Amino acid sequence: MEPVFVDPPVSGPRPAGPLSKRPQQILAAVLVLVVVTAIVVPSRGWMSEIVALLLLLMAVLVNAAAFGFWPGLGSALVALAVFNFFFVEPHLSLMAAQPQDMVVLLAFLTAAGLTGFLAGRMREQVDSARDRAVVLEVLSSASGALGRAASEEQILDTVIRHVTTLSDAPVALLSRSAAGLIPAPGSLKPREADLQAAEQALIRGRVEMAIADGWTGSHLTFHPLPLGAAARHAVGHRLPEAVDRDTGYREQAIDNVLRQAGAALERLELGRKASEEREISDRQALRAALLSSLSHDLRTPLATILGSVTTLRDLRDSLPPEAQEDLLSATSEEATRLARYVENLLQMTRLLTGASVALHPVEPADCARAAASRAQRAFPGAAITADLPDLPLVMAEAGLVEQVVFSLIENAKAYAPGPVLVTGATDGPDVRLEVQDQGPGLPEAVLAWLATPDLTRGEEKSGLGLPICKGIAQLLGGRLEARPGPGARLALILPAASAAGGGLA
Repeated sequence: MEPVFVDPPVSGPRPAGPLSKRPQQILAAVLVLVVVTAIVVPSRGWMSEIVALLLLLMAVLVNAAAFGFWPGLGSALVALAVFNFFFVEPHLSLMAAQPQDMVVLLAFLTAAGLTGFLAGRMREQVDSARDRAVVLEVLSSASGALGRAASEEQILDTVIRHVTTLSDAPVALLSRSAAGLIPAPGSLKPREADLQAAEQALIRGRVEMAIADGWTGSHLTFHPLPLGAAARHAVGHRLPEAVDRDTGYREQAIDNVLRQAGAALERLELGRKASEEREISDRQALRAALLSSLSHDLRTPLATILGSVTTLRDLRDSLPPEAQEDLLSATSEEATRLARYVENLLQMTRLLTGASVALHPVEPADCARAAASRAQRAFPGAAITADLPDLPLVMAEAGLVEQVVFSLIENAKAYAPGPVLVTGATDGPDVRLEVQDQGPGLPEAVLAWLATPDLTRGEEKSGLGLPICKGIAQLLGGRLEARPGPGARLALILPAASAAGGGLA
């Protein structure tokens, strides 16, 4: 079945609806008096005046308690007229022949008036308290929803729903864009006058009040969100009906919701700016680590290569073949080490520049096996075992996944001589590639650093291996995680392709 879309209502003067509560209350009060009169008048031949007075006073009390002060006061006057017309001589007249009858009428009017006043005030206080409780419940719901909102769309949806409830009318929400003011889905369809009023509210950064019915202009009051020159949205609503007793605090509640929505939008903007500043700070810290590592990690292989080459050049004829072979082996090893370090520098540069990657479905087990084979060639005497089952696809770049696993193996060989095990498993919606050694485990400082979003460890000679692994993991939408031993267990956690949506980034 095709869905049916209903056009949003169009802004304009508040339409005339059914009878308001006040006329309905008056009709109900009149009905109560008619019923009581229909009982007492036919019974006046045998019913005493006292009983008739009590029944009429009961009608006044019911109307005042049910409908408020003014219906109760009106009921008292009508009940007095009924008693005078039918029970006080001369009958069928509003005159009183005896002075004591005037006293009775005056006493009845006083009692009925006081009864109506007290019962009516109590009724209005109860209604006012109930209305305030409803408004406070809506305000509390809006505050909670705005506090939990994690996006601009959630904030605007909360504003539409709660302001609609408080104003008892549809709400127009307009957002500034390159094409002009665009109404939000599901909000009131604005007229040309509404667009002009919303534009004025955004330009001035303050509330633009609605005009009175019958005048030309917008019938909506527009609030900029947030207040001030940074406003990007305008919320238009009708003021609650002036005849409603809770109009004042409904207007205050609407203003409070909009102010909280403005604060929530500013909170999101500050969070976005803080995130940008944090990224800039991380990149600056990475640059500092890179400069520190240049002097630390480049000096040793360059010095070895330079020394070996110089010795071979100057003393080659006087050196035995074994010594020459040792110098050549040292040169080759340090050149290989230098090549790996240059590769790390290239990866670090990629992270520093904030480069994005094109994500594709990748078989993580194949990447880990390729990294283990590469590490076995780089470290011929090492005991590296890859025990990897078939794993779900992940959205990643195969070369980066292989680089992380290889760097973790290299880190394990550098700090914990012994066998290295590469494993993989599923962990809920994620895929885990893990490298474990048989060493003493990771230092507490490294464990604490892995639990933070920072890419640098704040140590001058900490190296680039783990920071690069952590940066690549974050770049791929995953994380680098340490697990309990034995030994050091470092895992690359990536979301499975099904959990990540399976699309291209």
